Amino acid sequence: MNFYLKAFVLILAMSLLSFGIHTFAEQSPAFNLIKLYSFLGVATLLSVCAMYYLYDLVPNQLGYAFLVTVFVKFGVALILFPQLLSDEPSLSKTQILSFLIPYFIFLAVEAFMVIKWLNDTPLEAPKD
Repeated sequence: MNFYLKAFVLILAMSLLSFGIHTFAEQSPAFNLIKLYSFLGVATLLSVCAMYYLYDLVPNQLGYAFLVTVFVKFGVALILFPQLLSDEPSLSKTQILSFLIPYFIFLAVEAFMVIKWLNDTPLEAPKD
């Protein structure tokens, strides 16, 4: 099976499962859960696919690409979910965690993939 199709199926399954658990666990979420999980799923899929493409081109720069995608994804999240920054009404710790836990779950998937790819990359011998 093609990598991109595998990544899509994995991220879609993870999104649906996490969404179901989150919907069941939290009765009145502070965030629109469909918007949250749609954003996280699409952003994770795009970043994983971009990093896979870059891995074929420049495998030694994959860590930098990962850092860039993390910062871009968090910046877009702050734009799409402005209540994270607003003071009125202030969010409780539980409401903030209802955003951060899914965010870090999706981030962990990206990190595990990058770590696997980096571990598979042979190190170059130092040039004298």
